[in-house]
Amino acid sequence: MVAFPRAEEEIEVLRRFLSHLDAPGVQGDAVSENARAQAESYLARLEAPVRIAVVGLARAGKSSLVNLLVGEAVIPTKARQSVMPAVILRHSDAYRTTAGWWDREEKVFDGVAMDAALSEAPDIVTVGIDCEVLRDVWLMDLSDLEDSGAQANALFVLNRLADMIVWCTNAEDPWTSEERHLWGMVPKTVQRRAILAMTHSDHLSAGTLTPTLERLEATVGAAFRKVLPLSTTEAWRALQGDATQPERVWAASGIEPFMIAMMELAIECRKTELEKVRKGMEQHLGPLLPQLPQVEDTAPAPEPRPAEPRIVSPRVPEVAPVPSSPPRAAPEPVAPVHAASEALPVSPSLAAWKRRMAGLVDSLRTGIVEEDGAFLAAAQDAVSLFLGDLAAMDAASAEIAWIQNEFERAQDLLILMQYEVDPANAETAALLLAQLTDALAHPVSAAA
Repeated sequence: MVAFPRAEEEIEVLRRFLSHLDAPGVQGDAVSENARAQAESYLARLEAPVRIAVVGLARAGKSSLVNLLVGEAVIPTKARQSVMPAVILRHSDAYRTTAGWWDREEKVFDGVAMDAALSEAPDIVTVGIDCEVLRDVWLMDLSDLEDSGAQANALFVLNRLADMIVWCTNAEDPWTSEERHLWGMVPKTVQRRAILAMTHSDHLSAGTLTPTLERLEATVGAAFRKVLPLSTTEAWRALQGDATQPERVWAASGIEPFMIAMMELAIECRKTELEKVRKGMEQHLGPLLPQLPQVEDTAPAPEPRPAEPRIVSPRVPEVAPVPSSPPRAAPEPVAPVHAASEALPVSPSLAAWKRRMAGLVDSLRTGIVEEDGAFLAAAQDAVSLFLGDLAAMDAASAEIAWIQNEFERAQDLLILMQYEVDPANAETAALLLAQLTDALAHPVSAAA
């Protein structure tokens, strides 16, 4: 397997750059403050892990799979009467469990304390455990996606936090109509990085498993990078030594090919993000470094380290993955700070956005889209696709970062609107799309 990409050199440069800007006597101006914002954004992206969402219907084996991947029974797998919030597993030297909310302070418990955290009715639970694989990836268990009461929160987490997705479908009844419906709610940018795990494969006979897998691949294979059968039950038996021939049982469980495929896709996500940051640093911070006195001397150069032959390398920062602010029920007006000195270099994406808006208007005119819910879903799709266009661009600038932030905020709002009973939501969404179009037509800088 290819090693996880390392970014120590870039992280060191960014830290030294920010340290210089904070040094006594350094005068801040609009250029340096804009560079600071860029550097802080790049540093956060480099220090963040790849976040893998494990999703599927109830009893599809999501929690069992997440527990297996970390080698511990962290997440409850028994049926619960209450709704299970999103659960995120991340690396931590000290075991701790955090109950989090979008609108108030979190509550921390020592050790793995799922029952205590769940008793607080949180929006999200984060569990820190000492697991090597979690140095490079976070695993997010999104349960109750089909529950109308929990759906909005689960989709919000999926949109805001997921870099890639593992969709679990039960081998006994794979890819149901309900799953197809829920899959349509997944952000398009995340759909492009998805693996389909056909769980409970041990429930099928050898003569049934192969044709079932072939039908599934023919039906939805094009939508996923891989379609892989696996049995967490058999893998656990092998891992715990309960099988007579554990090596054979482990191999037959299908978990090893799945783990390889999952980590290869995570590495691809990491490489893509690292390349974008490197290009942005070269374009926007590179010209400033020689102009800043003492930037090379503000911190000692890192001592050379011997190469480590392990796959997992960069450490995950000890920060909670909860967004910094709660979701809002209505959009704030998109107001330019000041006119940009240069046009935003996104003309192909802007043209695509205008075509999508024209298509949406035509759908309204012809009656293809008649209900408010369909309009909100179509608006969210348009925003999600545009974010995908931005993610695929090589260029990076303050203007693009500002536009991306506005579209991400809009996406959050459109997701939430679909699960709120408010007759004004469609009108609010239309206004939001108009504001986004105006923002693209009159791009601004992130600096005041």
